[in-house]
Amino acid sequence: MKFIDLFCGIGGFHQALSQSGHECVFASDIDESCRRVYASNYGLIPKGDICEVSIENIPEFDILCGGFPCQPFSKAGFQKGFDDTRGHLFFKICEIIEYHKPKYIILENVRNLKTHDDGNTWKVIHENIGNLGYYTYDEPIVLNTLHFNVPQNRERVVILCQRNDLGVLEKFPELPKNPKKYLTTFVDSVINSDDNSRLSPKNEIVEKVWDRFIKLLKTNNIRIPKFPIWTDCWDKEFEPDDTFYLKYTSWIDKNKEFFKAHKSLLSPWLFESRSEPLWLGAVRKFEWQAGDEKNGMNEVLWTPRSSGVRCKKIDYIPTLVAMNTCPIYGPLRRTLNARELLRLQSFPDTFEYEEKSIFKQVGNAVNVKMIQFCVDFLTKSNLLKN
Repeated sequence: MKFIDLFCGIGGFHQALSQSGHECVFASDIDESCRRVYASNYGLIPKGDICEVSIENIPEFDILCGGFPCQPFSKAGFQKGFDDTRGHLFFKICEIIEYHKPKYIILENVRNLKTHDDGNTWKVIHENIGNLGYYTYDEPIVLNTLHFNVPQNRERVVILCQRNDLGVLEKFPELPKNPKKYLTTFVDSVINSDDNSRLSPKNEIVEKVWDRFIKLLKTNNIRIPKFPIWTDCWDKEFEPDDTFYLKYTSWIDKNKEFFKAHKSLLSPWLFESRSEPLWLGAVRKFEWQAGDEKNGMNEVLWTPRSSGVRCKKIDYIPTLVAMNTCPIYGPLRRTLNARELLRLQSFPDTFEYEEKSIFKQVGNAVNVKMIQFCVDFLTKSNLLKN
């Protein structure tokens, strides 16, 4: 079947559908770098802003695909939804559907779309799809890349639609509620051990400071707290009506109690750490999610985030996002590289990319295995039925 790839990015939908035997006849993306990468890999030059494309000039197609911009609905963004100009791109999709009446529609977005605006956003989407003459499920499908044995904890909403004259949608397959339990492919499987790149100077300091902290506690048989560690709060005095204190009373009090209980041990570490000129800002916060058996930063996967340094076991990575928060692979003391991140989105190693913008593009991409599962279910279930 023929498909169109709206908001195509670097072509996650294209990868998935072409691997299932379908042909792309049109693609569109507002980002110039994405268009170059797409053309380089697939031999099809995407159009620019879809709002500037005449609908009647789009070739006939059977499947409409679209990972329409997630920022208006994302927890990582401002969650403005349809109040954001990008949120209105859904209605552009509706115009294309109304004119071309494809057999199938596959849309992807962030998990937060399901609950955004107390469910009203989904209600608007569901009603519009129904009014256009398509079956879709009463609730959006929430899938995780972990369901497909991909070591990335990436939850996404997938909206599957079928034209009414093709019959009612089959029941979507039930997948495990806790896919982490069934994961057999781990982060180690995507790592290129020949990459000798190193940490940035700041991250080298962050690694050194927190590694000393871990070893200090381990040596003295002190368990690393499960709550977020906020070192700037350890010795700070707060007024009772302080806004920040009132908002985070529980965590601040836990931090103060922890520091008080181990003050003679932690004070020298804190003084020395604060003397590091690059140990500033959010990296003074620390979350340990790696369990009791890990003994240093070289044994974990860690990420310097805007909310602090988060450490976890080397099993799967957190959701890739279009921000500068790339995970760091402790055993090799470096960030994951572009090829490794592409593997975590199920792109083949033959995929060509532009180094300057690939990290943002991978964070915005759809996972190929997830989409291929959905398109095969949607198209093949209908073939079997008929």
